[in-house]
Amino acid sequence: MAQSSTGSLRTVAHGAAQPVVAAQRVGARLLAIDALRGLAIVAMALDHAAASVLVSLQAESYGGLTPQLGNWPSWVLGLFTNIASPIFWFLAGVSMTLYAQGRLRKGDDNRTITQFFLIRAAVLAVLDLTIAWLVWRGGTPYTHVLLSIGVSIAIVSLLRLLPAQAVAAIGFVWLLLYQLALPGLSAHFNQSVNYWQAFFLYFSYETFPATEFSILGWGSLIALGSAFGTLVRRAWFLRWRNWVLIGAGLWALCVTLRLVGGFGDLWHYDTSLPLYYWLIMNKTPPSLTFLLFNLGIASWVYALFLARPRWFSMPFFAWLVTLGQVALFAFVVHLVIYGLLGRGVDLLPVAAPGVVKAVGVWLIGLAILVPLCTWYRSYRRGHPNTLLRYL
Repeated sequence: MAQSSTGSLRTVAHGAAQPVVAAQRVGARLLAIDALRGLAIVAMALDHAAASVLVSLQAESYGGLTPQLGNWPSWVLGLFTNIASPIFWFLAGVSMTLYAQGRLRKGDDNRTITQFFLIRAAVLAVLDLTIAWLVWRGGTPYTHVLLSIGVSIAIVSLLRLLPAQAVAAIGFVWLLLYQLALPGLSAHFNQSVNYWQAFFLYFSYETFPATEFSILGWGSLIALGSAFGTLVRRAWFLRWRNWVLIGAGLWALCVTLRLVGGFGDLWHYDTSLPLYYWLIMNKTPPSLTFLLFNLGIASWVYALFLARPRWFSMPFFAWLVTLGQVALFAFVVHLVIYGLLGRGVDLLPVAAPGVVKAVGVWLIGLAILVPLCTWYRSYRRGHPNTLLRYL
């Protein structure tokens, strides 16, 4: 299963790598961002592949409650999949700024750019409430992440008209105030929560529709990403060693908050639990420790990408760049792919451990997803004025 998937991906790599090599001369910093976003898609795909065959890769807590982890392969893979959401949300904001800068250089005004973002937000909401919802397969209901991202993009499309320093300040205050409020929100909403409370403030798998990514919980990452997008081309942020330090700083703050307990750490480690539970943090709603831990890892991966720009001519990294350059398309399509594969596995007498089954479906899905994204990227470049430009 894995061998056939790898072979299919290798076939696509040669075609995908050629434009990447050319683009490398423009600036490895942008390819590094694309590759990092692509890695988030790959991690997300594993999580959703596992869900499609009803396998849990949980390595996080929800609502401040102690989780019941599976076997060690499942939670180790879960730690990998946990990087997806923080990276995806933060880089959504970075992409907004990079897009706006590019359009301004081509003569567009801010009104036209804001209109684009608002239409994109609406398109994401429509896709979320139709295709994504219909094809979802998992042990829990679909939680409408694209709808939450779309609403957050709409909010930040207006915030970005402020000076970058103001957007950064709003993002930090937004993040910190939410963390201050989180223990109270958890105590209250774990008892009872309606849809709109869950959508804006908390989460719920019981409401209709279910919702996991609250606007106030996650939207600050898009605001902060938008502010960072104004700095991403500056020389200091192009030095890989600086990103090693940034990652170390984020992890140091995470460890400090974990040791102190309280602010920013909704689920506290209990010494009666196995030591590896120390790596388990509250994802939903997002605790600051969870964000710091995973964005610290992302910083180190970004440092590696900046330090090794030649890697982007190699197949695996070319695939990451391709996925990252059409991330919203990849998100919608991968839900379709894994929804179909999961239903297909149900019809076959597949006898394998859950984790093995999940990884096999994941690799098969990637073997389908990468060629589709490669085709879509080329098609969108050749047809820049169609509705597809909003993905």
